[in-house]
Amino acid sequence: MTSWIASVLSQHELLLLMVVLLLGQLLGQLSVLGVRLGPAGVLFVGLGLSAWLSPLGPLRVAGTLKDLGLVLFVYCVGLASGPGFFQAFRSRGSRLNLAVLAALASGAAISVAAGRVLGLDRGQIAGVFCGALTNTPALAAAADRLKGTAFADHPALGYSAAYPFGVLGALLLVRGFARLRQRALEAEVEQMTTATARALLSRNLVVSNAEVAGLTIGEVRVRDVAGVVLSRLHREGQPDQVPTAATRLLAGDVVVAVGTAEALERAARLLGGVSSQHLEAERREIDMRRILVSRADLVGRTLEELDLAGRFNAQVTRLRRADLDMLPSPSLRLELGDRLRVVAPVRRLPAIAELFGDSDRALAEIDFVALALGLALGLLLAQLPLPFPGGSLKLGIAAGPLLVSLLLGRLGRSGPLLWSLPYETNSVLRHLGLLLFLAAVGIGSGGALRSLVGQSGAALLVLGLVVTVATNVIALLLLHGAAGAGAIETMGSTSGAQTQPATLAVAYELSGRSEQTYVAYAMVYPVAMIAKILLAQLIALLA
Repeated sequence: MTSWIASVLSQHELLLLMVVLLLGQLLGQLSVLGVRLGPAGVLFVGLGLSAWLSPLGPLRVAGTLKDLGLVLFVYCVGLASGPGFFQAFRSRGSRLNLAVLAALASGAAISVAAGRVLGLDRGQIAGVFCGALTNTPALAAAADRLKGTAFADHPALGYSAAYPFGVLGALLLVRGFARLRQRALEAEVEQMTTATARALLSRNLVVSNAEVAGLTIGEVRVRDVAGVVLSRLHREGQPDQVPTAATRLLAGDVVVAVGTAEALERAARLLGGVSSQHLEAERREIDMRRILVSRADLVGRTLEELDLAGRFNAQVTRLRRADLDMLPSPSLRLELGDRLRVVAPVRRLPAIAELFGDSDRALAEIDFVALALGLALGLLLAQLPLPFPGGSLKLGIAAGPLLVSLLLGRLGRSGPLLWSLPYETNSVLRHLGLLLFLAAVGIGSGGALRSLVGQSGAALLVLGLVVTVATNVIALLLLHGAAGAGAIETMGSTSGAQTQPATLAVAYELSGRSEQTYVAYAMVYPVAMIAKILLAQLIALLA
């Protein structure tokens, strides 16, 4: 039976891939002591199946398929992280990258020292360093340095021995960190949820504060001071209206304020008090409608630029993005898939819906020209030779697309080209790419676990384990201690230092699916990638 399974899977690559994806997803959903593997289950199944069946015939998945998964994943991560990346980098990027560089330099020094004690040559040590820190471009650079020497094939052997433990070790260490810092992590997740996803409520308030009566809403600075948006205004003897910054507040006016419970309390104190009226019940003249942003030419534009108050006497009171409700500010830049709650005169609502598109079908139409062009630019950058003493190096297919997508994600669009993807589309492509990559890595690496025998194989395994544990522990300590990163940012940055999507996937799950994890990953990933390439070549030359 075993030989038949091996024969079928070795001859049908797509079937093998689907079996690994199926079993890996099932494994990832299992909960043991409250812990789930998530997408990393695919990696474990690939490793286990390949190790089990490799004596009967090699199992493999085309390298192109693995590369496609990796490129899709990092490109979509960059697009999602781009809007917040540059702001975060200016405030915290230097500290995080210095911590990562120190950890990687320490890992390289440990590799050389421990490798010499174990009697390994410089090619094997360089390969173990690359495998323990799961970086294929660094392996390619080290192998190129040793081309034509007696050590030319040794980096690949060291890499194969260390890579599986590099992936698994980093996963376990991040989980261990999350367990040790569980209270701090839960507090950060709660704080993040409180800051960005607190329920937005509405309340009717009456203007009775003499210091406010007679001033315009802009002069009172209701949005800045109280943190609410005023969506309706009722004045005795006049039709209800949608207030703007120029609307003057008079004593006795009743307004509908939208915000969090705390913000509504501040607004009540600012304006005067709470009214017993319910203006929202009257919908003949003014009404609310949920509208979907589906027009590509609006991506990157702010609500202030659209001037809904001046053009339609309308007010956006809430914006829902990626399952989070937020109070929109005038400077908020729109993204595809944003769902707006708009309050406006009933007769103007159709025109407002037309302005934003409000089409699920249009939202499903991806700009494949921009997607293909962005991926092509990333792959071209990946191949661009960068000067290096004694030769040149390349960023590789992970760093190139990531750097390009960070910039494109920040731009949003360029003329007719829409770089951004709707949140749902980005999430699907990102997850698909990650699963393809993890499945291919697992299938390709499992056989190495059984092929390494003897003293040399044991030495490679021991060195790989030491380098993985030491480097990641140092990174966690420096990031969380010296650099002052929070638990979520520490896990994301450690994943970036490891340049490992599997670790990032686990960190993302542990962080309560916080996008801050991706931002931290993207902040250190390019520097970590380049540093590993340089360090691997130095080890190959000098160890």
